[in-house]
Amino acid sequence: MTTIKGGNYFMQNAVKQKLKNGEYATGAFIGFHSPSLAEMLGHSGFDFVVIDNEHGPLSWGEVEEMIRAVELTGAVPIVRVAYDQSDIQKALDRGAMGLHVPMVNTKEDAEAVVQKAKFPPVGKRGTAYSVRSSKYGKGGGNAYLQQSNDAILIAVHIETPEAVDNIDEIMSVAGIDICYIGPTDLSVTMGYSVEGPDHPEVQAAMNRVMAAGQKHGVAVGIQVGGASAIPQKQQWGAPYIGVAVTPVLYAALDEVVKAGKQLNQVK
Repeated sequence: MTTIKGGNYFMQNAVKQKLKNGEYATGAFIGFHSPSLAEMLGHSGFDFVVIDNEHGPLSWGEVEEMIRAVELTGAVPIVRVAYDQSDIQKALDRGAMGLHVPMVNTKEDAEAVVQKAKFPPVGKRGTAYSVRSSKYGKGGGNAYLQQSNDAILIAVHIETPEAVDNIDEIMSVAGIDICYIGPTDLSVTMGYSVEGPDHPEVQAAMNRVMAAGQKHGVAVGIQVGGASAIPQKQQWGAPYIGVAVTPVLYAALDEVVKAGKQLNQVK
């Protein structure tokens, strides 16, 4: 959440603080336009909500509406962008407090993300005080620049064998807060689209990322399909857990439909 007080700009990120404190953070991904559902996800108690604009068919106006909805709940609004400088700029200018950036495969890729997300002198993000993230000019100035650089969370996605091979170099980049494993993408790019993330070689690759996170002191995040998978991922050492909202909704709905259909079987 962000607040204005005494003419200065105050920006905080509760998820970054949790990770610094050694706590876990759990959030949901939503890839379609529904401010109401985004707000519900925040009210449900998730620490963060990721608005997926890599795969989702969202306009930037719709992304902004969903950021507002998440902010109302106290959860941290994060946007998954395409690997594109203008997308990073637009997400942050609209008030996103974090980024998920897909297909980061090298140290140079990671450095480029930081450059796009951070204001000078740390990076090269374009400066505008008239945008929503600085309260349309009410909260601009040096405090805004410094606090934005400190508060914005950057998660880069580890989704290819190349990224796994370069994981130590990627984690060495200052400004990267999370290396986020995409199990489905990783299994597909490794050639195991049929076997999926449970294939032993995919599991070994994910373990390499986990071990590198412990070595470098960088948080590792991972996508899960539902609640049953969370304890295992925490045991692995992943403090940042994301779940796609659609399989969770389907699982709950399937149970209701199944119970309803069983009524006809007991007649």
